Amino acid sequence: MYATSFLLSHYGDRVTVDVVERDATPFGLVRSGVAPDHASTKSVTNRFDGILADARVAFHGNVALGSDVALRDLRARYHAIILAHGADGDKRLGVPGEETMPGVYGAREFVGWYNGDARCAATLGATGRDPVGARIVLGHTACVFGLGNVALDCARMLLRDADDLASTDVAGEALGAGSGVERVVMIGRRGVAQAAFSPKELRELLSLPNVRVRVEPPGHVEGLDEEDAKDLDASRPRRRAREAVAKAAANTAAADATSDRPTKELVIKFLRSPTRFESETGDPDGTPPMSPSTPSVRVTLRANALEGASGSRRAVPDASVAEPEVLRDVSLVLRSVGYKGIRVDEDVPFDDENGVVPNAHGRVLTERGGEIVRGLYAAGWIKRGPTGIIGTNLRCAEETVGALIHDDERGRLREVCEVCEEEEDDDVALSLSEVLRRRGVKVVSKEGWARIDAAEREIGRMAGKPREKFVDLDEMLRVAEGADARAVD
Repeated sequence: MYATSFLLSHYGDRVTVDVVERDATPFGLVRSGVAPDHASTKSVTNRFDGILADARVAFHGNVALGSDVALRDLRARYHAIILAHGADGDKRLGVPGEETMPGVYGAREFVGWYNGDARCAATLGATGRDPVGARIVLGHTACVFGLGNVALDCARMLLRDADDLASTDVAGEALGAGSGVERVVMIGRRGVAQAAFSPKELRELLSLPNVRVRVEPPGHVEGLDEEDAKDLDASRPRRRAREAVAKAAANTAAADATSDRPTKELVIKFLRSPTRFESETGDPDGTPPMSPSTPSVRVTLRANALEGASGSRRAVPDASVAEPEVLRDVSLVLRSVGYKGIRVDEDVPFDDENGVVPNAHGRVLTERGGEIVRGLYAAGWIKRGPTGIIGTNLRCAEETVGALIHDDERGRLREVCEVCEEEEDDDVALSLSEVLRRRGVKVVSKEGWARIDAAEREIGRMAGKPREKFVDLDEMLRVAEGADARAVD
């Protein structure tokens, strides 16, 4: 939406912009990725609403590039195309049991579940795995692998009291599940000096009421070596994050000396990597698993040491620690080690190694270091990788649109129909809307989104929430077409 805004501002009445969106709803991760308790961050949608309402902007929701429409369909109809479809892939840990063990999920799945993402709900339902909510209700311990901001969001949502979320737009199913989780273990393969979380989000997690914070290995935060110290010296945010962790651990030590101990616990384990996920069939002494129908997970960890110079420290097995560490009766395992872009259309150049569309300042290239693809641009995570915050996307979009404008002023954009003349496309005279209609794609227009938006807000109002998102795509499409919405229980 930022790219759309920059285009409208520069070109005025000389431009029209068609937004093609795979989801039935606009605004991407602002809607489905930002945590429900971060309402101020979500408020950027107020600006996006204004952009989408502009008469020069059309919306084609529920249209997937690569399946419902191909790049060549678009290139035949537009002077320029900006790819901004994000990073849908989920990086893996690469250990046995990760793909097959019930109870192991990607952070994207969990985030989509508590955010009411309809596509995520459909994907989880199709896998046949245990419902996320069932594992939260029954479980006591959850593991989160990763030390970035998404991992912090996951841990915070698991440890927050349900009452604190009742007035947010958290999904009804997630709110109803509450959280039986009393202990969250965050695990990172490297140390506090290399952790990717930002100080603000970290402090928010560490300051949750009724949560005890424990840091392992003992003494790690204080006993950093010379190379770790250099990593901290090079990054003020990391220094502040380390200070926050050290302060939280010290506060816990002081609280442990009193009788008023918290009932929940956050454990941050540095220098640990998983080696295996297994089904927990019960302790050797006969203690049963958490539920006969929902087996818990046994998580095996190895200890790590760091090698290499500051700025490029690597985690390697610690030969001084012979025995692996085993976490028992884990109800939920979340993998939060990063997102990765994926190829969506055979005609879109793609860098498989880095999970991005190869580009130079937003201009798409045939390959890394290759030729510029005329009239094709990229913005956001698919341009630079899954890093940064919403403000980063604004600057990223500004750079890309700046490149597009520069090219336009020098006559470097494509002429409409250039592709179809090359390929003798008989449908080129048809608008994109007509092409999609003939293909039977159920497109959500701006008017359809307005109906969805109004229905979600009304159902949410009755529950004392900003909105209650539809998690059933078919229901959402019916509402977009004018059907009455059913209240969410």
